[in-house]
Amino acid sequence: MCGIAGFIVGHQNLEESKVKITRMINSIEHRGPDSTGVLVGKNFSFATARLSIETIKNGDQPVITNKSRFITSFNGEIFNYKNIIKKYSFSHNEINSEVKLLAKLFELKGCKFIDEIEGQFAISIFDNKKKKLYLFRDRFGIRPLFYKKKNDLFIYGSEIKSIAAYNEEVLQTSLNSIASTGLFWSNINDSTSFEDIKQLQPGSYLVYEKNKTEIKRYWNNPLSVKNKENQSRNFIEILKDSLKKQIHGEVGFCSYLSGGVDSSAIAYLLTEIQGSPIDTFSIQFENKEYDESEAQNKIQKIIKSNHSSLKISNIDIVSNFEKVINHCESHLFRTAPVPMFLLAQHVKKSGHKVVFTGEGADEILLGYDIFGETKIRKFWSKFPESKIRPNLLKKLYYYLPQFNNDRYFEITKHFYKQNLQNQEDSFYSHQVRWNQYSTVKNFFNLDNNNFEKVNMKNSFLTSLPKNFKDLDSMEKAQLIEINTLLSGYLLSSQGDRVTMAHGVEGRYPYLDDSLTNELAKISSQKKSPGLKLKNILRKSLEDYLPKEIVNRPKFAYQAPEAKAFFDNKKGLSIVEDFIDGLSKNKKLNKKSFISLISKFKDPNTSSRMGFRENMAFVIGLSDHFLKKCANNWAIKKNSQNKKIKYEYYN
Repeated sequence: MCGIAGFIVGHQNLEESKVKITRMINSIEHRGPDSTGVLVGKNFSFATARLSIETIKNGDQPVITNKSRFITSFNGEIFNYKNIIKKYSFSHNEINSEVKLLAKLFELKGCKFIDEIEGQFAISIFDNKKKKLYLFRDRFGIRPLFYKKKNDLFIYGSEIKSIAAYNEEVLQTSLNSIASTGLFWSNINDSTSFEDIKQLQPGSYLVYEKNKTEIKRYWNNPLSVKNKENQSRNFIEILKDSLKKQIHGEVGFCSYLSGGVDSSAIAYLLTEIQGSPIDTFSIQFENKEYDESEAQNKIQKIIKSNHSSLKISNIDIVSNFEKVINHCESHLFRTAPVPMFLLAQHVKKSGHKVVFTGEGADEILLGYDIFGETKIRKFWSKFPESKIRPNLLKKLYYYLPQFNNDRYFEITKHFYKQNLQNQEDSFYSHQVRWNQYSTVKNFFNLDNNNFEKVNMKNSFLTSLPKNFKDLDSMEKAQLIEINTLLSGYLLSSQGDRVTMAHGVEGRYPYLDDSLTNELAKISSQKKSPGLKLKNILRKSLEDYLPKEIVNRPKFAYQAPEAKAFFDNKKGLSIVEDFIDGLSKNKKLNKKSFISLISKFKDPNTSSRMGFRENMAFVIGLSDHFLKKCANNWAIKKNSQNKKIKYEYYN
């Protein structure tokens, strides 16, 4: 795993190029602390900060191949690269690393090489003969890739700060990003949290030639395929194959253990495959409202793993929030990435570079509450005046106080009742969640017509498959979650960005290409009959794990939100700094935030603050810190990186 960066420019001398590419790669050295390779050319430069995991001795980057024609670098893992070497009978002496395999395969097949590789990746290939740059990103967007084009300059990098480092530019946060985060919980399409900076979308590749950029999609989610089957291989065998494929590298591995069935299955199977106890890591919370340690301990005792837990307090959230914003480079709608940042740090200190995680399971296997909620709403809509049908929401959201308190439930029920109809709406599944946008929007200066919900939904629709409207309600809901929460937040702010901040690589076996292709063939009804969410996984595990683990209801991972900033001096100091900056921040509604902060400070009202108020506060505070981070990225830093290996291209 690595960090990559590069640029193509109309005219620039070698020394100036060297200075700029050095600044760029040094800004993301945390992604690849083992070695740094820089190739400096007359009108271009490319660099890689390498985290050595596979072919440690032979995997230095960038690589130059085909009589100095192609320059290749990449961030990620190609899990089937050894199989491809065998398939084409490539020489092991010549092709002795993943990056060399990518270069060779591109020479052989051009852009169609991307159809042959399985993994998680961001790839850069420069054809010096044609003066043509190619960028590729993996199918689900596990690995990030950002770019900026201005006049005759094209810059790209694994992180936005590397792009800012090119000209020591102070980037401006995006109002569009604030609106997108308020509605979709993430940036959508090619947008980012900064103006003029774009992201290459998952499953796509970019071609840059003669100051022109062309983007093509090479993959569409197989969920959009209409032909379904009712039978498939045993799911445990499919998942085991995915794990075996991803036990890839020369440095060992460990696993997160959240207490949920997804990570429990992974930890159990990894233990079985290895034939001995593995190292597992989990988060505990001082605030018991968020803590899952009891469930974590149960699975740990079964698999007898070498387990380590990290206890998180409110002050931990507060003290590390700015650091997390610096690495996520994005507006956040919740504080949950902070504990994951600290857990990845703990994993690294324990000596690991690779950690398996259960992310993706809920999207692929229909595990989220929103899938059950959609079914309940459709069922309830057939008899809107029913006194019994809305009580199914209590069963689904058993862990939320507003569903257990009869007084609050009447209010909640009324809110849901307003959103029962309009089943012909392609976004019916997310209607309730997205209706919260009108409240969140009031905290920001989003008067532009572009920020109206209907226009934003239409913009998002352009990123979905052409036959999206023809899919069933569960398939639509899955694709919405995959294209918003999963790729834009869980794999990014709560995934790659917080693990790679410490030079730790996450592995995502539930997003394995073969596994997702197999599951896409199965009907939604079989994946989740009635309210039996994630039924395929649970049924497959019945012969392996106790029922109390297999049937444990979904407990959504969350962390203490806004109130964490109001019960300690450090947090209150941050809040005061935030207040001081409100007058200068034209994107935030000062009056609304002052009122909100007053409510959080008042113990008589803060206990009744809801999801929307918490989300607005976290988005606003994110913007406050993003501005500070952008200023810091623009400050020139003298290079002390002694691991850089320079190569000059004439």
